[in-house]
Amino acid sequence: MILWGKISEFSIFAVLQFLAQYRMTGILEIQDFEEFGSIYLSEGRVDAISLPLSDDLLGKRMMASGIISEEQLKECLLSTADEESPTPLGVALLQRGYTDRKTLQEIVNSQIYDQALELANWKSGTFRFVVPEQPFHFSITPSIEVQSLLLDASRRLDEGERPRREKIEVEYEICLTCTLPCSEEIKSRFLKSDVCLWRSMPTIARDHMFLKPKRRRRKDDIDENDHDLTFL
Repeated sequence: MILWGKISEFSIFAVLQFLAQYRMTGILEIQDFEEFGSIYLSEGRVDAISLPLSDDLLGKRMMASGIISEEQLKECLLSTADEESPTPLGVALLQRGYTDRKTLQEIVNSQIYDQALELANWKSGTFRFVVPEQPFHFSITPSIEVQSLLLDASRRLDEGERPRREKIEVEYEICLTCTLPCSEEIKSRFLKSDVCLWRSMPTIARDHMFLKPKRRRRKDDIDENDHDLTFL
């Protein structure tokens, strides 16, 4: 199953509620002109959210909470760096006894709730829900109900809290990467919601369409020397 659409028409929260209602398992991929993210769902519950540009990594969160030291974090990261399939950081911390599963679960849950708040920032871009061929698995997973995430994000927004990373708002997202000269007249005629016909038009057609007409000379402009110019 593949589900695709625009975030400006269907918010991420609305899409998540739809997927939760039908207890879907898969990955909701979201993307706009500046960021890419993934939301992993199992039977309609959120297992993980990945937002690389706005996410605090697990190790950084645990250091900020005083659960582990910088030396312990470096030790775990270096010990798994050469592995072909590196051990997840949470598992490595548990194996070394630097934390317990309950504490680690609380940190992961907090991370997911903060990431859900960041999703409220997304007003444009696209989403795509896909079911991978190989099932995904996380060693430490929150498996949180979508409704719980949405209610928490709504409460925090009502209390005045805002996502840590502000998204850039643009009137015409499709124009951001375009280098062609145009005008408001051109946009009104050729810019659609998901495609720019002006950009797709051959150069010769664009040039011909908006060539400035040459000014025609009036009879009053003809002087006495013009009779020598037989081509006028």
